[in-house]
Amino acid sequence: MARDLRGFIKILEERGQLRRISAPVDPDLEIAEISNRMLQQGGPGLLFENVKGASFPVAVNLMGTVERICWAMNMQHPQELETLGKKLSLLQQPKPPKKISQAIDFGKVLFDVVKAKPGRDFFPACQQVVIEGDDLDLNKLPLIRPYPGDAGKIITLGLVITKDCETGTPNVGVYRLQLQSKNTMTVHWLSVRGGARHLRKAAEKGKKLEIAIALGVDPLIIMAAATPIPVDLSEWLFAGLYGGSGVNLAKCKTVDLEVPADSEFVLEGTITPGEVLPDGPFGDHMGYYGGVEDSPLIRFQCMTHRKDPVYLTTFSGRPPKKKR
Repeated sequence: MARDLRGFIKILEERGQLRRISAPVDPDLEIAEISNRMLQQGGPGLLFENVKGASFPVAVNLMGTVERICWAMNMQHPQELETLGKKLSLLQQPKPPKKISQAIDFGKVLFDVVKAKPGRDFFPACQQVVIEGDDLDLNKLPLIRPYPGDAGKIITLGLVITKDCETGTPNVGVYRLQLQSKNTMTVHWLSVRGGARHLRKAAEKGKKLEIAIALGVDPLIIMAAATPIPVDLSEWLFAGLYGGSGVNLAKCKTVDLEVPADSEFVLEGTITPGEVLPDGPFGDHMGYYGGVEDSPLIRFQCMTHRKDPVYLTTFSGRPPKKKR
C-alpha cells in the first residue's frame, strides 16, 4: 500500500478515482470552484497539470469520499474503522487486562506500537532540490485562493511542525497559512493548539521558535495530524498506528526538526515571538467568513522539494461536503 502522496495518487488512478486535467486553470478561485462542483457530485480526485503561473501540478479532493479515506488508511471497507477505534481506545485509556483474551488483545496493540515507531532516512527524497536565501520565492508555489472574499493565497494541507523547547517533544498540526511576501507567511492557530503552546514557551525563554511545513505528504499522516490526541502521544507514532508501519523521517536542512522523508515540499523557518501581521478574512468550515486576526509571522529561509513535485491542497466549506 502507498505510504507517500505519489503512491496514493497512483492507487486512485488505477481504481478509476482520479481525473487528470490538462486545460489551463487559475489557482485564484477557479481550482476551488471546479473541485467544489466535483465534490458535491461525489466525483474523483483531481490532478490539475497546467496551473497558471506555476510549474507544479496541483492535486485536490483526493480524500473526498469515505471510500478514498479508507484506502488512505490501508483499509477497503468503512467497517474496518471500528477495529482501529478499539485499538486506539486501548492505548489512550489502558486498563489492566482481567481476562486472557484481553491480555492477548493488549499485547497485539503493543506489538503494533513497536511496528509504528518512526524510522530515519538520511538521503530523503524531499531534499532532492534545495533552495535557500534570496532564491526562495513562495510565489512559485501554486497556492490557491478559494473564495472571492478571501484575503490572499493560502496553504491548507501543510503539516506544521514545531518542538517544545524544554522537552523536545514535537507537535504536528494542520493549520492555515496566509502568504504575506516572497518568504513570509502568517500561521492561524488557536491558543490551545500545540504550536501556540510551543511559541509561548519559546517566548518565555527569549528564543525564536523553529518551524517546518511539510507539503504533499502521505494522506494518512494528514489525518493523524488533524486528529485530537493526548499531548504526550506523538503524531508520528499515531500515524504509524493508523497505517501499520512507521513513518520515515528526515532532519531538516536549517532547523532542528524532522519531517516526513517523502514530502513533496518542505518549508523551513522561524517565528520571532511577538512578530505578527493581520491574517484573514477567509471562508470558514462553518460556511461563513472569519475575521481578521493578528497572527504569528513565519520567516522562511529554506525550501526543499522532490524532483517534479506535486502540490496537494484543499479548501474549507460548509459541511456536509458530499453527494446530495
